[in-house]
Amino acid sequence: MKRIAYLCLSDGWGGLEMNQLRNAQQMQHRGHSILLIANKESPIATAAAQANLPLYIVAQKPKYYQWRFAMKLARHLIKNGFEHLFFRNNRELSIAASVRFFSFGKVRVHYFMEMALGGKKTQFFRTLRYRLIDSWICPLPYLQLQVWKQTKVSKRKVKEIPSGLIFQSAYPLPKEAARIKLDWPVEMKLILVVGRIDPKKQQAFVWESFSQRTSPNEMLIFVGAPTPDQDNSYHLNLLQSIKGHPKHNQVLWAGFQNDIALIYSAADAVIMAADQETVGMVTIEALKFACPVVGANNGGTKELIETYGGGLCFRSLDQNDLNLKLDKVLSGQTPPIFQAAFEQHFDFGRVCAQVETEVLGLKAPIFQ
Repeated sequence: MKRIAYLCLSDGWGGLEMNQLRNAQQMQHRGHSILLIANKESPIATAAAQANLPLYIVAQKPKYYQWRFAMKLARHLIKNGFEHLFFRNNRELSIAASVRFFSFGKVRVHYFMEMALGGKKTQFFRTLRYRLIDSWICPLPYLQLQVWKQTKVSKRKVKEIPSGLIFQSAYPLPKEAARIKLDWPVEMKLILVVGRIDPKKQQAFVWESFSQRTSPNEMLIFVGAPTPDQDNSYHLNLLQSIKGHPKHNQVLWAGFQNDIALIYSAADAVIMAADQETVGMVTIEALKFACPVVGANNGGTKELIETYGGGLCFRSLDQNDLNLKLDKVLSGQTPPIFQAAFEQHFDFGRVCAQVETEVLGLKAPIFQ
């Protein structure tokens, strides 16, 4: 058994934060002692409290050069016997590296990468910081190659371990029943865009593409909300654009949804239009529930669809190609998903076993 601290200073509630929480929960279930470090009243702190995860509440933002906070955190972790620090936000790299420095290596730090590098990171100050990272875990092979090519991180530190999923023997409800429970149209083709309302997620691009479609039997559903305490002008402009369009009655704003199994069970297709989506957790979750994906041909979504099937890729930011691929998916021309390989790769038991042996240094996993 190990004592593991999870650092998450974000006030958002997206794939990164959810993955951090889910991993902490699974490692706790396997017998490890867990501590989540988060800001008071942040979504992840609230969710952790509801899940009975131990919390260390702070008041910090994920920005660079917070040496005083890192020193205080290192002392707290050493005092309470925590040997490892896991983090996922690249803006917390400096804090995590400083924790290792101020702990004199007593706290080992591990970066679970969920954000693309965005170009070469070989500057001296970055390389110095990266040397203080004990493990750099990439959820997809293309990200591992990216780290090897664009940094000077030692190859032995860079590992490929996916984000874990819990697979159930049966889905909650069939499509029609799921739609009735959500109060969504039963007879229409439902096209989902899942994720926070943000320019990077390209909801406006999807709407512009959808506005060109002529079928009255389709509905576009936005599942998600803007990030709290951030500029929401993108969301407001999109609302205004749709409101004044003849197809406004074919758009539904569903807001944030906790029951992801229900929304994917109800959908005919999910569009992942973000340009260079690093991991593509929405794609992973949609494939888990056998919901067809139409995704941009780059980043994590491209790699997932090419590896496991279950969807089609379109040329990024090309409205005509998006509509062409969407037509194919809605008409039943989606390539089948390689379900057995998909489930084996993303199974949380396997993922935790990898973390225990490849990251925590256990000679064998606690249990498979």
